[in-house]
Amino acid sequence: MIERNKTNVALDGLFEQFLNLISEARRVPLVDKIMVDENDLLNIIDDLKEAIPREIKSANQVLEEQKNIVNKAYADADRIVQQAKDEAERIVSVAKAEADAKVQQEEIVKQANAAAEDIKANALRYQEETKTAADDYALQVKQDSLQYAEDMLAYLSGNLSSALKGLEENKVNVENEMKNLKLPAVAEEAPVQEAPEEE
Repeated sequence: MIERNKTNVALDGLFEQFLNLISEARRVPLVDKIMVDENDLLNIIDDLKEAIPREIKSANQVLEEQKNIVNKAYADADRIVQQAKDEAERIVSVAKAEADAKVQQEEIVKQANAAAEDIKANALRYQEETKTAADDYALQVKQDSLQYAEDMLAYLSGNLSSALKGLEENKVNVENEMKNLKLPAVAEEAPVQEAPEEE
């Protein structure tokens, strides 16, 4: 599996800062709430906005590198197969030339043809084995690339979901606290209706 790069480390650091910000936040007396510094929170969010696109770009670069490896593997396999075909054709041509020169010696001609067919069969078998090995290698590289992309997306999704959930909960808590602070003031400002005088 491909090793995590510097961008992964940067993301880990940002999420660690976020968790530290929440864990070190001041608690509101008498309620199970916390207060966080808005500037610190916004700075972390800005850093995440910058780091996440870099991580996605890095994952794309890895996939592109894997694609190049697969293409090179196919090119090498094709080159090896072509070399095997050329060698087989050369050997067959030599065998046929020798057989033609000794046409009167029927047994030698038969042996040459048999040898040529054997060489051709070996070359074709080698071609098939090489192609199969190249296909297996290409498939393995593709699977590794897809697994890396899946792991990275799962990692980003999990951390972002946790961070956004924490932000939403903190936002709701702050709004509720602000509403609780305003309710007593509204009650005090309400006018008191006087009782009607008796005639």
